[in-house]
Amino acid sequence: MRVLLFIAYPVLVHLAVVLHRPWLQCLAVACAYAAFVYAPLRSGSLPAWLGLAFFACADFLAIRLGDGAYTLYLPSIVVPALVLSAFAPSLLPGHVPLITRMAESIEGALSPEQIRYTRAVTWVWTVALSLILLVTLSLLLLWSAEAWSVFANFLSYILLAALFVGEYGYRRRRFPQHTPLNFRAFLRSVSSYRPH
Repeated sequence: MRVLLFIAYPVLVHLAVVLHRPWLQCLAVACAYAAFVYAPLRSGSLPAWLGLAFFACADFLAIRLGDGAYTLYLPSIVVPALVLSAFAPSLLPGHVPLITRMAESIEGALSPEQIRYTRAVTWVWTVALSLILLVTLSLLLLWSAEAWSVFANFLSYILLAALFVGEYGYRRRRFPQHTPLNFRAFLRSVSSYRPH
């Protein structure tokens, strides 16, 4: 159910933009909130349900006041920017690239070849996130809400998923002894990473 709520968010945002239906925007915000606090909502937590009502009402109020579009646009800018802020600084001199840190936390000491590879992958993710952020901002400022929505709610996710799956496939061929045999195990190993 949680996965469905996450999937529902971009679909509802896109429909809200294309069909000009503000209530779909409110529903999208409610789905996003519910996806993040699914367990407390499912257990009947009163604060979680009050939070859901608050976010839906706040979004509805923003729409009524005329600035509701910003609640649609902000996540497509803030989320890539936050992820980029984790990747880019790790490439500065004297820092350990983020993907290198992740690989070391999962596998232990890395070979020089693995260190070079994980640094290159960190660069690839940094460039990809920068381009996604740049295209998102360009579409918002210079194009149309509909074009922004197609890119932000669908194409950007497809691009990131393709990069993630493609990198796994390449890593599996290049470092077969150090890469999980199946993609699900790879996802589990990546999600187990906790920054120190």
